[in-house]
Amino acid sequence: MTRFREVRLLSKAFHTIEGDGFDVQRAIPGNGYESVGPFIFLDHFGPIAWKPGEAKGASSHPHAGIETMTLLLEGRMRHKDSLGNASTMAPGDVQWMRAGRGIVHDEQPDISAMQPGERTHGVQLWLNLPAGGKHVDPRYRHVLASEIPLIASARGAARVRLIAGSIDDRTGPIETGGAPFAVHASFAQGDVVTLPTAGIEELGLYVMLGQAEVGSPASAVPAGRLAWLTPGDTLLIRAEAGTELVVIGGNRLDAPIVRYGPFVMNSVDEIQRAVRDFQAGKMGRIAA
Repeated sequence: MTRFREVRLLSKAFHTIEGDGFDVQRAIPGNGYESVGPFIFLDHFGPIAWKPGEAKGASSHPHAGIETMTLLLEGRMRHKDSLGNASTMAPGDVQWMRAGRGIVHDEQPDISAMQPGERTHGVQLWLNLPAGGKHVDPRYRHVLASEIPLIASARGAARVRLIAGSIDDRTGPIETGGAPFAVHASFAQGDVVTLPTAGIEELGLYVMLGQAEVGSPASAVPAGRLAWLTPGDTLLIRAEAGTELVVIGGNRLDAPIVRYGPFVMNSVDEIQRAVRDFQAGKMGRIAA
């Protein structure tokens, strides 16, 4: 017998300022919870059409104890880091970065490669590293849109992309600890999408644009809301044309979270060590 995932908690993302002064809607942490599976942070930025000289990103800054995963829906974004990586994201691309013991990176809209009136729009997620894995070596990967498998939807013309986890014979390109599951879905016309979700301990759904109806009976999830979902083996989503959303989840956290800005560890001692390492230059520098 099918057990549909239902909306257990609906939380509105709150407005905050990030980086060099750009606006984001933050859905995780919030409303009494600080994670959905291994995902401990969700910032939704845009859509915004930058005017000349107005584009803002996140200038050189460190991270430690986490992995970042950025999904770009519209625009172009430049990335540079202290490992020597440099790349430019295009719409549909995903960037994954394991901060581990420490890395410094820089993220900026690349308006020089954008058409007049083209918007910047996307979402950045942080994944917690498991206890005992906070100090691994940093890594970076730029995943092209063409590398992300599409999965079939039950009805309609929805475009459903599997970023992490497995569905039937498809596996997403992001594979790491905590058994993360991440899907990006774009809806064209009153589509219905059914996702098998058996074995995923925690699951949430965030609507970036439009509105979704989740579960059976259905609960409305408007834009800017995160739905924390009940256990179940099937996720049923109906959505209007133009809806963009992400489904994220995975295993529950295995240790306490201690946050200090861009550093996330399991204890205050580890946070203090990360701060000392950054101040001593052990996380490296971004080459000019």
